[in-house]
Amino acid sequence: MGRQGIVVIVGLVFIAIGLPSYAAEDYEDPSPSLELGAAVYATRCVLCHGNKGMGEGIMPMRLKEYPDTSLLKPRVAHKRKEVLDTTVLGALYKDTSEYMPPFGKELSWSELESVSDFIMLLREDQVRAYALLDSLGNSAQADRKLGQQVFATRCVLCHGQFGEGDGRMSRLLKTPPPADLTASRLPDDYLRQIIEKGGEAMGRSKHMPPWGDQLTVAELNSLMLYLKFIRD
Repeated sequence: MGRQGIVVIVGLVFIAIGLPSYAAEDYEDPSPSLELGAAVYATRCVLCHGNKGMGEGIMPMRLKEYPDTSLLKPRVAHKRKEVLDTTVLGALYKDTSEYMPPFGKELSWSELESVSDFIMLLREDQVRAYALLDSLGNSAQADRKLGQQVFATRCVLCHGQFGEGDGRMSRLLKTPPPADLTASRLPDDYLRQIIEKGGEAMGRSKHMPPWGDQLTVAELNSLMLYLKFIRD
């Protein structure tokens, strides 16, 4: 077999591995919708792309070396299919930034389709897109499950999946590195102030962003409940 044939086969295997697969008995995938897309965007995308999709997320605003993440002036994904492919494959798609994670194995196909449609709506009808995002704010329940969701969408990038300080950004943030939250014995009140005001305001790491204006009271309470769980 020639080299080109091998490349084609390897490419097909890679695509098959990269695309998500879901067993019907394990998960009932909701129908795609803009409402679902807005919910996925709010939990997965705002950290880097910002609440308005203008690239005003916490990460690019705090880190100088972070690339431009505006979705309104895309560098790579212009068409809807390109947006979907970028969401599925992340940095593996064409010239996408290395900071873009692949969501193909984390989101259902309906969620992937929905968030791609929502991103296109952000570019075409921002008033409607922002209204969909605003409508999400009143549905939060203060519990540990919500806290885990907040942690997964706001904290994992630096602190890691289990809060051990080994997230994707830990390879860039060295002075100081992200905190190992499982080993932290800071008082709850002080920890909450760090979360709300940011690390620099509390004499801690300047890389820790202030979340007080980004999260609802219910989300903050729930996050504290979840952090208590992983610290115990």
